[in-house]
Amino acid sequence: MKRLRHVCNRSCDCASLILIKTLGLITVLLTGCSEAPDNDLRTWMSDIRRQSHPVPVEVSPRPALEEFHYQASGRLDPFDITKISASLVAELNTTGLQPDTRRSREPLESFPLDSLRLVGSIRRQGQVVALVEADKIIHQVHLGSHLGPDMGKVIAISEGAIEIEEVVQDVGNTWAKRRARLVLQEKR
Repeated sequence: MKRLRHVCNRSCDCASLILIKTLGLITVLLTGCSEAPDNDLRTWMSDIRRQSHPVPVEVSPRPALEEFHYQASGRLDPFDITKISASLVAELNTTGLQPDTRRSREPLESFPLDSLRLVGSIRRQGQVVALVEADKIIHQVHLGSHLGPDMGKVIAISEGAIEIEEVVQDVGNTWAKRRARLVLQEKR
């Protein structure tokens, strides 16, 4: 008897579970059949479409273009690179000043001038040699040495400063000389 009750309780539970699932499915289906929430929007859009009357814009006809046939026989080639490059070189050499790009670069030319620090100077065999610190390394700088990215050349060394002459390119693509100075600084 107990066994029969157990089977009955089990089947009742299954039947109630099926009933709950069926009612949930019917609720979902009936909710989908209700009126759409954007019905007001659709009504407004149809009213606007009925009220507006677009006016077609009349486009004027395109003017006729004259054809031009280029005849190169006996004329200069406008795309000849040798003529273009010659005129550019002539334009760049108006001052006559040109940097020496063929010489080998010195180690201090890879540092900007504001990162270099003059820490002292010594006199060796009658010549003044400047001591310049770059990246925590002391370098000896003589007259004519190059430093800085703008092809700077040392033109004077005193006990408290180094005079540098740089060759820079200005906005007109011409080369110009510019003076810079590296001054002895106290310990940082």
